[in-house]
Amino acid sequence: MLLIAIIIPLLIAGWVASDAKKRGYNQGAIVAWFLGVWLVLIVFLPLYFILRPRSMGQTRPTIGTYVCPYCGNLYKEKVPFCPYCGRRLEEDGG
Repeated sequence: MLLIAIIIPLLIAGWVASDAKKRGYNQGAIVAWFLGVWLVLIVFLPLYFILRPRSMGQTRPTIGTYVCPYCGNLYKEKVPFCPYCGRRLEEDGG
């Protein structure tokens, strides 16, 4: 029973750390969320869901920044092909 009480929070904490990494958290924040969720699951897991950004990585384009309609990555200037996925972009720049 004690093994289950250690392994289940460990797996959930691993998922939180992976999700935090995908969302652009720095290494210190990832470790802090991992330890918090693993040690005090009932407090830190709801906090993580409340405080995490709703989307992955950078999603707010600024002036002069374009979003690839295929892969969703941001790029700085109008180009004929996406610098990330290589797909051809439309003439209007995105």
